[in-house]
Amino acid sequence: MQILKYILLVLILLNIPTFSIANISPGLGSITSMLLLLCVIIFYFFEEKLKPIIPLVLLGLSYYMISSLSYTEDTTEFLKDVIRYFIFILGIRKLAALTSKQEICIILLFGAISIIINAFLFSNAYGRYSGFYINPNKAGFICIIGFALTYSLQRKSIKLAAQFLFAIAGLMTLSRSFILLFLMVNVIAIFIDKKNIITLISGSIALILILSLSSIKLNTDRFNALKSIFSDDVDTTTITKESRDETWAKYVDGILTNPLFGQGYKKLHGKPKGTYNNDDVGVHNTFLMIIGEAGILPFILVIVLYLSMLIRSFKIFHNEPLYIIVSILLFSYLMVSHNYFDNFLLLFMTVWLYDKLKSHETLTLNTQ
Repeated sequence: MQILKYILLVLILLNIPTFSIANISPGLGSITSMLLLLCVIIFYFFEEKLKPIIPLVLLGLSYYMISSLSYTEDTTEFLKDVIRYFIFILGIRKLAALTSKQEICIILLFGAISIIINAFLFSNAYGRYSGFYINPNKAGFICIIGFALTYSLQRKSIKLAAQFLFAIAGLMTLSRSFILLFLMVNVIAIFIDKKNIITLISGSIALILILSLSSIKLNTDRFNALKSIFSDDVDTTTITKESRDETWAKYVDGILTNPLFGQGYKKLHGKPKGTYNNDDVGVHNTFLMIIGEAGILPFILVIVLYLSMLIRSFKIFHNEPLYIIVSILLFSYLMVSHNYFDNFLLLFMTVWLYDKLKSHETLTLNTQ
């Protein structure tokens, strides 16, 4: 089962099914997606059974049941999405329990390296890179999660090398969220231990390297805006252009028209999945997506779930400081992404953090 464990972790954490669909072929993508779910089922039946995470079950039930009331598109696709979600969250609990911080960090490091390879060997006119993760913002998210988890690595040389690679890869996504969260993680890390200031120095070196590179194409507007931060004339226009609050504002009126039951499944995902507001980018906020598509009940459930993990991780900050960092990163990512129920990487990290917090609380009770 150990081999199956790592096959699953690679498929999930390196985003292999989605990458295969987008960059190899839809057929191979479907095969790897089916392989992932099959491996989850096999792993579930051959490993010790753990109780499902009730908040995620209730969230899925309420979201899919209520959003289906106004759904008029292909029922087959809807049912497939429902089945995939529940197979994953019900079957992945034991895998999450058996996975360490270090294992996630090392696998995500390969994902970060794929972003660097994408930038150097497969540069493009768009100038933002994502490797296995297709979307630069999602790639920035895995880089900051991986970067945070490097603090669990014991060997100093490996830790610094991993942090440097995550910083380089994250900067190549030119994700504004990555840059802000990178600074936040470093501040928290320095607060935990003053010696961690060396990581900020490593990140600064990575930034200098990115700014001096001429061998890869970087998005001109964002790259120049990044450089302007270190000048007397900061390009605030580009930095704030198409900011998430502008995107959210486009959907507010529609959300308020039916906050009890929402607009229906996938209506706020943007074209071609959704059609509301004639917008093709989607709402880019999980909380707004849920209330906009399924109403107030699942919205309350998702808020309670992630706020509770923030509070619980804060309570054990002195014993496990990394958990509060991961909690903040997950909550932050939900604020800028509307792909939740089909985002297996995000769901896995949610199940993983929930399981670790639960295990820590159980251990504490047993030792009292």
